[in-house]
Amino acid sequence: MVEKNLKVLVADDIETNRRLVASFLARLGCQVEFAEDGLQVVEAFERCRPDVVLMDLMMPRMDGFEAISRIRTLAGERWIPIIILSALSCEEDMVRGLAVGADDYLTKPLSFPLFEARFGALRRLLMVQRALQDSLQEVHALADALIDGVITADERGQILDANQAACRIFGYALHELRGQNLRVLMPNPHRDNHDHYLKRYLDSGAPSVIGKIRELIALRRDGTPFPMELGVTALQLPSGIRLLGVVRDVSERRRMERRLAEDAERLRRYHEESEREQELAMSIMERQLRSDWLQDDAVQYSVMPARNFSGDVVAVARSTNGLLYALLADATGHGLAAAVSVLPALGAFYRMAVADATLEDMAVELNGLLCELLPGGRFVAAAMVCLDEVRSQGRVWVGGVPEVLRVSQDGKVVQRFKSAHVPLGIVPQERSEMSTESFDWREPCQLVLCSDGLTEAENPFGEPFGLGGLERALGQSRAEHRVSDLRAALVQHLERQPASDDVSLLVLECPAPGEGLASFPGGLSPWL
Repeated sequence: MVEKNLKVLVADDIETNRRLVASFLARLGCQVEFAEDGLQVVEAFERCRPDVVLMDLMMPRMDGFEAISRIRTLAGERWIPIIILSALSCEEDMVRGLAVGADDYLTKPLSFPLFEARFGALRRLLMVQRALQDSLQEVHALADALIDGVITADERGQILDANQAACRIFGYALHELRGQNLRVLMPNPHRDNHDHYLKRYLDSGAPSVIGKIRELIALRRDGTPFPMELGVTALQLPSGIRLLGVVRDVSERRRMERRLAEDAERLRRYHEESEREQELAMSIMERQLRSDWLQDDAVQYSVMPARNFSGDVVAVARSTNGLLYALLADATGHGLAAAVSVLPALGAFYRMAVADATLEDMAVELNGLLCELLPGGRFVAAAMVCLDEVRSQGRVWVGGVPEVLRVSQDGKVVQRFKSAHVPLGIVPQERSEMSTESFDWREPCQLVLCSDGLTEAENPFGEPFGLGGLERALGQSRAEHRVSDLRAALVQHLERQPASDDVSLLVLECPAPGEGLASFPGGLSPWL
């Protein structure tokens, strides 16, 4: 406790005496309140709650002896030093004054050195008492601030004290717990056997619960049982053995554990069912994709899904006349939902490719099909290519994916085909709106198609791979390993962290004029 100026209540019916005492106390740095008789001093005590009372004995209306007795009753457990200042110096008066509750006795006339010495000793005692009282209040405040309940009992199991948490857990007020035996907090058979447990510990020193944390069933005031964790410590104090119990209501924890176990079981069943559904979906996807056509010597490809399923699809097909058709599609989103969005387009693509359909007709057909089947907000960005390797001619349609690049054998970009259309499945369009770009080549080259999962892939610093990164990687790649080299460049850019979107790559060979003849079973193939 920090020392402070003491508030002193002075009771004396003679003004000269009050002034003298006031001058002494002023020199000692005290605040002073005055009363002129016994009734006034009792009223002033209740009003100002002083730290010290200086009491004359001979006063009107109520003498000092009666006033001291009443003040002690009002103070209760709080110690307020009371010093008698009186001209009565006989032993009988001193004894009587101390007997009714005074702490010291000074006779008038007062000597300031003696008054200062006695008052200083009293101040030190008061400071020690207040420091102990503050410490005790801090201990109680800390105990009440604990989440866990704390209960103190003596060696007979009688409850001496409990913090707020313990009262809340068991449903008792503190005054209801004090004096009760610990038995009231437990159901049978422990209730009936508790005294035996305690006696066995006191007689033998062999702990059964002492020093351990155990879970057991406790009993609330209303008779409701609940699971509780209990840790008991035995303390040997000068006043005797004290049992300190720390209790924790684990009802909510047990409910949460049961709920988590039930949730885990539901999650396990859901996971197993999801895996079965995914296996079925994967089987359907594999049946839709003509993976044998992807083994064409003129094709290099890679699809890297962000999840189990990729919303990106690459497909190639040979027409009856040997034309090479290719599709790279990127559906909205990721996973199974995105993969399902592409499925309707695959069957139409293969059917029309085999029939030597034009890219314009193919784009109109796929767009109409997806507009009819996909819900709002779902669409498929795509690029489609048709190559006549005999005539060294090709056509390209791009809607919503990064630009298609024609690159030389050493990876330099020689032509760009930018997206000129909205993705498939957004709005119906006529054939006249589905224009394509044509090109031809005189030297062997390649067409490079990719989804935006490649160009938008960010490294740990938030830097995208971008078209610039794609072109740099193309310049450093080998024609026969174009896709694998591009994948390696992407992995290096990502610093081995996973991509956030599906990534697909498709590279088509455009052979030197005359080299494509062997690819066509009927010799020359008609150009569209």
